[in-house]
Amino acid sequence: MIRILFSLHAKLQLIERKISEREVLETIRSPVSIVRQPNGRFQALKTKERNGKDYLLVVIYEERQSIREVITVFYTSKIKKYL
Repeated sequence: MIRILFSLHAKLQLIERKISEREVLETIRSPVSIVRQPNGRFQALKTKERNGKDYLLVVIYEERQSIREVITVFYTSKIKKYL
């Protein structure tokens, strides 16, 4: 089973951006799309409704052995840019 850890930066972003760990875990486990970035990181994407508006939750993580470490997380309204 893959363990999911949060970097200190990611934990701070969750608090600042009012994003729950549950939302991040859902995005990693059942994303709309996963994009491998040139730097070897992964970008998991999932559409969500927030305050009556559609957004895309973007979770950037690194994967090694049986660990996925969340590096940063954010919501964007620019859905077409990412999908």
